Amino acid sequence: MLFVVIAGLCVIGLGSIIVGDFTTRGLAVAGIPVAIITVVYALYRFPRVELRRKEIALINPMQSAHIPWNLVDGFDIHFGLGVRTHEKVYSSWPLAGRGKKMEKDEHGIRRLMDNPNPAVDTVLDRYSGLSDEELANPRGERTITTSWNFGIIAALVTAIIWAGIGFAALPS
Repeated sequence: MLFVVIAGLCVIGLGSIIVGDFTTRGLAVAGIPVAIITVVYALYRFPRVELRRKEIALINPMQSAHIPWNLVDGFDIHFGLGVRTHEKVYSSWPLAGRGKKMEKDEHGIRRLMDNPNPAVDTVLDRYSGLSDEELANPRGERTITTSWNFGIIAALVTAIIWAGIGFAALPS
């Protein structure tokens, strides 16, 4: 919902800039709301975790990691979801850790208690319920693959440069 509100405000701002000042300077200034929309969209759409049949995919705005289930050694859930492998720990941007919250215990005393995150619990439940077929890797064909998200990076860099030109074009 926050993405829709921010995008709506930026589209209104972009429209008013184009209608009100359709000059080179106006087009340069239009880069500011475009940059905001691009950054918010990248942070809204791309940090995600996909639970696939044979792997877990951690898609972050800059880099994606595809980790076969059989190479997962465990999870770190203290600060967020981290997938431990024999190589290193791959972190996920969108899934926050369990956290803590103040609650009354059975004796009515307020204490710091675990605050479970249902999305992290879904990942842990999926991992604990894997079948032998999903964990099988008989010839060692499945490996961890990481890739840079060049399309997202290029869009962000272009939008930021355009916004920089727009800020320079603003009257002082």
